[in-house]
Amino acid sequence: MRRVRAVAAIPALALLAGSAVGLYVPEVSDVLGVSLLLTSTVAAVCAWRASNALGVGIAASCAFLIGGALLSAAAWADAWRPPLRLAFEELARGQRAQATREGRRPPEDDEAFAIVTGTLRSDAAVTPTGASISLAVDSIAPSVVSGFPGLSLGEGSRTRNAGGLQATIVGSLAADRIGEWRAGRRVRVPLQLHRPSRYLDPDVPDYERALARRGTTLVGTAKSGALVELIGRGSRIEELAAAARAFARGAIARAVGPWSSQSAAIVAAIVIGDRAGLDDELQRRLQEAGTYHVIAISGGNIAILAGLMLAAFRIAGMLGRMAMLSAIAVLVAYARLVGGGASVDRATMMAVVYFGARLIDQRSPPLNTIAFVAACLIAAQPLSATDPAFVLPFGATLAILLMVPTVRAWSLPRPLVPVAAMLAASIAAELMLMPVGALVFERVTFAGLALNFAAIPLMAIVQIAGMALVLVSPVSPGGADVLGAAAHFAAAGLIRTAELVRYVPALSFRVAPPAWWVVVAYYGALVVLLIWWRRARVRRVAIGVTAGAAIWIVAQ
Repeated sequence: MRRVRAVAAIPALALLAGSAVGLYVPEVSDVLGVSLLLTSTVAAVCAWRASNALGVGIAASCAFLIGGALLSAAAWADAWRPPLRLAFEELARGQRAQATREGRRPPEDDEAFAIVTGTLRSDAAVTPTGASISLAVDSIAPSVVSGFPGLSLGEGSRTRNAGGLQATIVGSLAADRIGEWRAGRRVRVPLQLHRPSRYLDPDVPDYERALARRGTTLVGTAKSGALVELIGRGSRIEELAAAARAFARGAIARAVGPWSSQSAAIVAAIVIGDRAGLDDELQRRLQEAGTYHVIAISGGNIAILAGLMLAAFRIAGMLGRMAMLSAIAVLVAYARLVGGGASVDRATMMAVVYFGARLIDQRSPPLNTIAFVAACLIAAQPLSATDPAFVLPFGATLAILLMVPTVRAWSLPRPLVPVAAMLAASIAAELMLMPVGALVFERVTFAGLALNFAAIPLMAIVQIAGMALVLVSPVSPGGADVLGAAAHFAAAGLIRTAELVRYVPALSFRVAPPAWWVVVAYYGALVVLLIWWRRARVRRVAIGVTAGAAIWIVAQ
């Protein structure tokens, strides 16, 4: 155990595995789970007192695995059957019974018309039919004409979030009022509610369960934007962040929109995380090309922002504690501005931990930092263990941190080091994420190995030019237009990189979602390979298992 530099990896990996187990096997008895947790904790303490490092590691891993499973199972129970879902089912039963009494044909599936009150979880997004809003619901009641009393979700439901809802507002009036529907504000709207689409065929992802893991248990439709009643504003911070996002959207639309609406959508997605303007065809092409990650706010965006701040502090000769505190404040504010999310939380927390360590003159291996951040996020949000927004950025970052130092240790000419490092990082990330891509997107792509050489620099240009034009636009519209042109050409180049798959379709192909045991075998062999790399026999077996699982995934 003394060779383990990233000690935080032990609880992080165990928590991650336990969260996945608890999500897919939530029926485990709490009594059994707590008993095993206490037993593992006692075993870890006994091993520590006996100075048995291996025993401490094994017992602690078991304790964190069991704890992660218990947290995940409890979180899934709350997400799958929140108070909103129970109230909806009661309301649907009542309206179904009323329809039967009146001689009307009841609906085949549960649905109900209700007046919903809640807090907007994000800014409203424009859709082809109107607008889409996401609500954290705190009350639901049937219409007055139904004759049924209102259904209360509890006194404290507003603070504990009784359930999430995704609503579509139909009609042209929605586009005129969409600027009023900002994150943090409270609205009241009559909706036709129903359950999300369900796919019960084998090997087909269940959309209802996927939405429940993200906090959305119902979907609904309103006939007009005029029916959405604004009944309260958000906090000062929420209102300030929403105003900043609206200003950024306007500045990007004025500077980049005249060149291309598609380029403006990409700039907005990279700068403020607003992907509402991205059409499905473009997103599909980027997924096929393996460069979809560049349009999502994640580690790359946070790293660029942090790098720009460090460069500015270095030029100003202010790389002290105040610079670290300022960097932390800016990163936290930016994360709040773009609306958070698993990938943003991961990247921001890693940067904050790094700057916080620098603030108190501490150093830690990067692997230790990413493991600590992963453990904290999984403990706070156990269901994110299967969220692609969590798994993909963490997996890519881990692969890069493992591979790049190895490349830099090679005896290469200095000009070749960056090229070799990027190629090695791309290969490592593709190998690390191949089973996840097959499981989530049902696709395996190798195009990203070449396209990342262009996509990542172009993304950096888009982000820097996009941020700069937002800051410059109030004082110099002409300067903002110049920056908008630069952002457009970089965004257009980013779109063009995805054309490679069209000319070489063999670089990206669809596969069937792999079985869970294949994924477990693949990543289990990788973990064994990393831990016992110096043991030739173990290394050969681990490489064989990894290669076999990869061939199984690709050949399906």
